[in-house]
Amino acid sequence: MSQHYRTAPEDRISFPRKVAYGIGGFVNNLLASAIGGMSIVLILVLGMSPWLAGLLGSLPRFTDAVTDPVMGFVSDRTRTRWGRRRPYIFLGAILSGIVFALLWQMPAPAQFRVKLVDYGADGAYSGGETGEDPGVLQAVGEWARNIVSTETIDDVEHEVVVTPPALVTGAWVSLDLPLSDFTNLTTREHLAQLLISGDLENVYLDNVYLYRSATAAGEEPEPAGGQDVAGVDAPSAPAPEPASRAASDVVSLFSDAYDDVAVGQWSTEWDRANVEDVQVAGNAVKHYSNLRFAGIDFGDQPVDASAMTHLHIDVWTPNATNEGKSQIWYFWYFLIGSVVFFVGYTIFATPWVALGYELTPDYHERTRLMGVQNFVSNIAFIIAPWFLAIMTNPAWFRNQMQGARWLALAVAVATIGLGVVPAIFLRERNVPTDAPGGTVKDNVVEFLGGLVQTVKCKPFLMLCVATFLIFNGFIMISSFQIWVFIHHIYAGSAADGAWLAGLVGTLGIVFGFVVIAFVTWLGTKVGKRHALIASTSISVLGYALKWFCYSPEYPMLALLPAPFLAFGLGGLFTLMGSMVADVVDLDEITTGERREGMFGSIYWWVVKLGQSLAIAGGGFLLTAAGFDETPGAVQTAQTLTLMRVFDAFVPLTLSAIAIWAVFKFPITEESAREVREELERRRAAA
Repeated sequence: MSQHYRTAPEDRISFPRKVAYGIGGFVNNLLASAIGGMSIVLILVLGMSPWLAGLLGSLPRFTDAVTDPVMGFVSDRTRTRWGRRRPYIFLGAILSGIVFALLWQMPAPAQFRVKLVDYGADGAYSGGETGEDPGVLQAVGEWARNIVSTETIDDVEHEVVVTPPALVTGAWVSLDLPLSDFTNLTTREHLAQLLISGDLENVYLDNVYLYRSATAAGEEPEPAGGQDVAGVDAPSAPAPEPASRAASDVVSLFSDAYDDVAVGQWSTEWDRANVEDVQVAGNAVKHYSNLRFAGIDFGDQPVDASAMTHLHIDVWTPNATNEGKSQIWYFWYFLIGSVVFFVGYTIFATPWVALGYELTPDYHERTRLMGVQNFVSNIAFIIAPWFLAIMTNPAWFRNQMQGARWLALAVAVATIGLGVVPAIFLRERNVPTDAPGGTVKDNVVEFLGGLVQTVKCKPFLMLCVATFLIFNGFIMISSFQIWVFIHHIYAGSAADGAWLAGLVGTLGIVFGFVVIAFVTWLGTKVGKRHALIASTSISVLGYALKWFCYSPEYPMLALLPAPFLAFGLGGLFTLMGSMVADVVDLDEITTGERREGMFGSIYWWVVKLGQSLAIAGGGFLLTAAGFDETPGAVQTAQTLTLMRVFDAFVPLTLSAIAIWAVFKFPITEESAREVREELERRRAAA
């Protein structure tokens, strides 16, 4: 039976100071989650190739893996009146926050978004008003009802994104959008709404109508009418005269050239826009100002557009229609910025980790400190799954890029404001005053020698292999899940996919707190090796459930695998630190040296290196599935199937191999006790 003792008063850490250290962990996890979770806008908004986006997630982390031991080396040898760690924590929080905010201030192509909504044969929308932000509780309630509801939802909708050069500043532009581009609009017999949104705050619309083209393949766009120039606030010339068409070939919503059908509202109560009727050279025009998104509701009489082939809209705007930059420009901007960010992140995070080891020498107080730290820091993982939903919310932002810019500023403010808390309120214990000895060359030689000795330890390698497979199998396909939600479950709706991703991620993180407690208890009952095998096996079941539960008919079934998946990383990082400590004891028996720092640094170096490879691999797998990154593109059935296969069975296979590696791990409770007794005999003799 282990001996229990009371912690000496001088070794205790007050609860506020534990929380202060935990706040540093919150910032650490917030930055790590934000840099990964927000990168989806590179594909979603900027149209970047998935493999390039994967490289942007991977390459900077190679730098991170290298700079960690360098920063640890530097902080160990720093001597200041404020200590070794605190100055770097303070400066690193400020630097990483500023660079993170700048990283997302990239210019993006201007967008004008057009959505058509068909209410189906029942003539009623199954949710709230289209485009309205329903709020969290209402959205959750609607999704929950869809699990058990037998009602057939016949609503369909699709949004098309128009970007430069199709958009022009200060001139009428005729948009002829093929209805075939509205791929998810599988029925057009009961069109009920037309929604416009995007970056253009000030828009004039004329000649809004649906028409049947003379040829099945479509026809050339009608000419723009162009005497207006940039810098003018309103059009001076009318929109171009529409082509002469038979009445049976046109369903006009607003045009002087045709007879209009009745339209209920040109700006609904729930939208974010002002609309007025104006005259331009004697022509009636709709003027939208303060436009974020506007709902044009057709009222009680839906439009039958089943025979139509195109939607025509004449658009005039005084707003700048920025064409954005090339993929290569975005790639280098983000790559260079990410490298600088990870340098600042390392300056903050590595000394913060080391500071935690120094706050108390007491065995039990360290456990209590890390318990509070884990609880506080994991709050970041509850927030992170909602990043895309925040960036996509049309009530807050015009598009995801604008959402990313403001979210990055919020993350930066939190990083700077909270990141300096550990540096201000915590103090290091027993700070050495002697100047560090040895040259850099001597230290490098010593580090390399220890590295070779460490990697020769077979039990340690087994733990590294198991961690690499479990953790990086999860990381590799983490980018797949959101795309499966968007394209498989919600047929291309980024907003709905983001909400579901937020719910699934939050449930997994919340359940992770339960997993930590359960796995800790299980490890004391059946041993750490068996507990890790059990928790990983449960996560394998969760990966298998993905194939059956990610269903377009019942979206909320996607919540079911989340608690099972929480056992993967929850069990891994609850038990792995303790198992590495057992290896350290075994290594001391063999080498006579106590090298916790070496084992810890190499273990986390393997984690970060593997994470870099996994992120790049995820991008390549997405490309291999045939993913079309074009905004608004519809994925093929084969692409969706391959994405689902990769999402479920890649981590399942890797976790199964990891179970084998853990099963071969030689240190049991009995052998660990024998090692401890031998070490105690040696120390007593010394």
